[in-house]
Amino acid sequence: MSELDSSELEGVTRIFINLGARDEQAEVMAAQLLKRAGQIAEERKISKVEAAETLLKQVIQARSGEQSS
Repeated sequence: MSELDSSELEGVTRIFINLGARDEQAEVMAAQLLKRAGQIAEERKISKVEAAETLLKQVIQARSGEQSS
């Protein structure tokens, strides 16, 4: 598995900070999300960006109390 791209990590970290996470917590969550996005991308033969987008949408829906579709 390749190293996380620092710009990807920074971008997703900022999203989690904007959602209310502390800096350190946001970075850990971002790294976990990107790692999982890579796994999903391989499993489903989709791009990592598409997988990350799906996961981020789920996080935002969960944060706002919506059910994922």
